[in-house]
Amino acid sequence: MSKNEKLVLDATEYARLFLNIDDGLWILINDIDHFESINHIALYDKDNFLIRYNKEWLKTAKNENIIKTAFHEIFHVLQHACIVESKLGIHHNIFTKEKLIQMEKEFMDENYSTKVGVYENLLIEQQAEAFAVVLYEKYIKEKGVLSV
Repeated sequence: MSKNEKLVLDATEYARLFLNIDDGLWILINDIDHFESINHIALYDKDNFLIRYNKEWLKTAKNENIIKTAFHEIFHVLQHACIVESKLGIHHNIFTKEKLIQMEKEFMDENYSTKVGVYENLLIEQQAEAFAVVLYEKYIKEKGVLSV
């Protein structure tokens, strides 16, 4: 396992524990054939409760990008869990009802887009990016960038 693969797994685990995400979440490092291109660096597969990281991207990715990507993807897990649990009557008061409705729509395959000009305007992506930046600062203060 490469240094970058270890780093992405460490950062994912850090964020998983921070957000109290179930340890049943699968984390995979996959070949590029699971992605649209080398620029498609990671994804949260909501149907299978797993995160996939692009092995080709990891080979040359910078530490900061690796860590922030892990935090971003874990936040999608939290978003999705809150949507599902709200339908079961479990409310965590992390997101408003209105935000949960919007997030649910954005998570639908027919509404989600990775196109420039659309992707960055999705609430789920804005939230995940903001979370990644904040948690990155905490992570660096606690662990340092090369903690693996």
